[in-house]
Amino acid sequence: MRTPTRERTHDTSPATRLARSSAVALAAAFLAFPVAARAQTQGGDVVTDPAPPPPAPMLAVASSPPAAVLSTPAAPADSSESGTCGKAGLERVAEAARRGTVRITTHTNWGGGFLLDDTHVVTHLGVVARPFQLRVHARDGLSIGAKVVFVDAFERIAILELEAPIPGKGLELAASAPVIGSEVVAIGVFVDFGEREERFPAYRRGIVSDRDDDLMSTDALVGTNHIGGPLLDCQGQVVGMIIPPPSLLVSGEAPIGHAVPVGKIREARANVGKKPYESRPGVILGFATAFAAQFERDKGFVGATLGIPMLFADQWEFLPRFGGFAQVPAQGDVELPLGRTDTARLTWDVRFGYRIPLVSSPASVSLVPSLGAGFHWDYTKEKTYSLVLEDPTCMSQTAPCSFRMNEHEQASWKRGDVFFAGLGVSVNLMTFGYELRVVPSPDVKFIHQVSLGISTF
Repeated sequence: MRTPTRERTHDTSPATRLARSSAVALAAAFLAFPVAARAQTQGGDVVTDPAPPPPAPMLAVASSPPAAVLSTPAAPADSSESGTCGKAGLERVAEAARRGTVRITTHTNWGGGFLLDDTHVVTHLGVVARPFQLRVHARDGLSIGAKVVFVDAFERIAILELEAPIPGKGLELAASAPVIGSEVVAIGVFVDFGEREERFPAYRRGIVSDRDDDLMSTDALVGTNHIGGPLLDCQGQVVGMIIPPPSLLVSGEAPIGHAVPVGKIREARANVGKKPYESRPGVILGFATAFAAQFERDKGFVGATLGIPMLFADQWEFLPRFGGFAQVPAQGDVELPLGRTDTARLTWDVRFGYRIPLVSSPASVSLVPSLGAGFHWDYTKEKTYSLVLEDPTCMSQTAPCSFRMNEHEQASWKRGDVFFAGLGVSVNLMTFGYELRVVPSPDVKFIHQVSLGISTF
């Protein structure tokens, strides 16, 4: 006869199930202990009581299975959602980079950029700081002139307008900046990008390590050829524009890359055309020094020049300079009376030049014809030596005659007006020059000057 039991609600909490399981284990151990003790104390045949049947396992009735039981293996997350680029994502990045990346050149600089639409290009302000002979080169060999139409000096963003459209190659801007940990790809250009069709853009992969509304950081190793280029996400959309990192290494790569977030690029695009952009030529100061040699009819001088060049409108050059030269002793027949003449020359002149850009890559080469005028001062120190007979009457005597040497020294300054015409070649920071200098009075004198130096222009 079954004893009626009162129904009760089962507590299915994890703590209750653990307590019940522990109580069952303790009860089973308690029942088995007396049986084992009797079997050891009786001699002969071991007599044991029949062991009670093992208790039925107690099942905890739960209203719902534990969460661990309900969980199933999660499906692989989409690469676009997880922040890492799969094969499809890299293909989208490569297609966007080949389509919309451009190389920008001026007569003194070059860098990367990307097409915002058919007629506008985004780049870093430093690439077009001196926008003379500004051109945009696409991968298919197309080279188009451009002009700067918008500059955000604080964000270092410059937007260019093309003289002719490049249809269908503009890159799409992402709706927002990527979250920290998302994979991004920094796109750059090579020095001959746009001249060789097989040249692909340079790229570096990384993740977003930090960001805010004004700046985004990535661990992608960016170099100088990435400056102004786009930072793309796995969808091939622009999430930023690469800017020069403050810790740029000598090797041209930085351990942390920086980019202007896409939100700032949207703001710049919205401001294009609202206020006409006026390029201010201004004046750029520099530094120039050179080793020089001067040759005239029977003299040669070696020395150096030092100047502070000023550049106007990226082409006109005004160079005031000083120079110092020393005469090279000439080797010739020595005649009596013996003598020696040393000449030191100081020069001051002003040169006006016009820069004619020849090529901008792989090196910036310019031809610089010039005209100028100035002065030079020659300090001449002349020494002469003569033999003087001490006793003139010795010639009529049989005794030997004695002589002494007299030294005569004379110093003088002489100033001359100088007019010259020259032709120079500038290759990056190196300068090579030739000048034909004319001293009109008192006697017309031609001086040939050659120089080799460095200049910050």
